[in-house]
Amino acid sequence: MAVEITTNPLKVQHRPNFFSLNLLTTFIGWLVMALLVWWIVIPAIFNGRWQIFQEIAIWEFLAQGLWVTVRVAFFAIIFSLIFGVILALGRLSNKRITSFSATSYIEITRATPSYLIIFYAFIGLPKLGIKLDSFWAAIVGLTIYTSAVLAEIIRAGILSVDKGQFEAAYSLGLAPFSTMSAIVLPQALRRMVPAIVSQLITLIKDTSLAYVVALQELTSQGRAVYQKYGNVLETMFVITILYFIICYILSVISRRLEIKESH
Repeated sequence: MAVEITTNPLKVQHRPNFFSLNLLTTFIGWLVMALLVWWIVIPAIFNGRWQIFQEIAIWEFLAQGLWVTVRVAFFAIIFSLIFGVILALGRLSNKRITSFSATSYIEITRATPSYLIIFYAFIGLPKLGIKLDSFWAAIVGLTIYTSAVLAEIIRAGILSVDKGQFEAAYSLGLAPFSTMSAIVLPQALRRMVPAIVSQLITLIKDTSLAYVVALQELTSQGRAVYQKYGNVLETMFVITILYFIICYILSVISRRLEIKESH
């Protein structure tokens, strides 16, 4: 008995061709790097502006600022993720007072520049009896702002989970807290990995705003270098590379997580 195999043209899925787009973005990336080398690196070599970076003391000075940046970013990321989840659950709460409070906090905070929040944390909290040095003021300010942004991202992830999973969990006798923590949140966070990591990368770059409270992080240390030696472009180029390395590492980790979850 012969088996006839037919192909339904309606079931054929046409995948978008990203080759041309990837080629264009790659070309633009290399073009930007070439222009930076042409405008900054090559002239500086002939002008001798890179000579200061042959001194170990300069790299030790920048490393001190880099270490401060890494520590601020680390603590702010941890606290922002924790409070982001709490705020997202608060906004989704069935209790009006809880939902209203969380929503008001999120909307007001997102509309306020993060550097002002850092400044208020440093100046305003001591008036309430909470004394913070510039290091912890930066962490608190960045946490306040980033947790509000992450709350909206996580909320969107929770709402994207099929409602049938809530109903199935409730039918099995799971409490709302257990349903959310064991079933819904893990799926929501996995779906939101790219958006969450994008915001965390923004947080890392926003650590440079801690200059408003005189924190000697990476950008502030770089500013001190070029103010002394007069090589603004060269110093900031080095600072840019250091920020890029940190953010790129976080981006690679996020892609690994996406690939792992997809399998």
